[in-house]
Amino acid sequence: MVPPPNPPHGYVVSHMNRFLVRFLDANKIEGDVLFPQEPIYVRAEGSTYLEPDMMYVSRELRQQMGTKRTSADIVFEFLSRSTNVYDRTTKADTYLALGVRELWLVDPWNDVIEVRRASKIGEMLVWKILTYTHGQQAKSQVLEGFEVPVTDLFSDLS
Repeated sequence: MVPPPNPPHGYVVSHMNRFLVRFLDANKIEGDVLFPQEPIYVRAEGSTYLEPDMMYVSRELRQQMGTKRTSADIVFEFLSRSTNVYDRTTKADTYLALGVRELWLVDPWNDVIEVRRASKIGEMLVWKILTYTHGQQAKSQVLEGFEVPVTDLFSDLS
């Protein structure tokens, strides 16, 4: 079993959830904000899966996928010291291959939000990476208008 994450992981997840749900409600955007134990299946038969820390699945994508969730519109991973490398490499590459359009890597140790957007170079899928720090607003392209003030996200974590 994977050990549970240590603080400030849960507090950062809570802050981000608050920002996202308020945005969705204010803009009357339909979709779901999901947490573990809600997986993204690598194979349709469900034998292999990933569990994002948090994800947004639009109503449209949910209807396209049917009963097995095989992607998400946005995945949020809240980095910890023990999973940092895995989340940035293997897990991120798997999300890209599964059609996740945007990946937010939230680093509470350095107060940084890295937003990765799915893109193509020729026929190859790649992440376009933008990094946001204190005083900046992390911005989504998938949810137009969704912005998170980096300073506010990481405030009051002690």
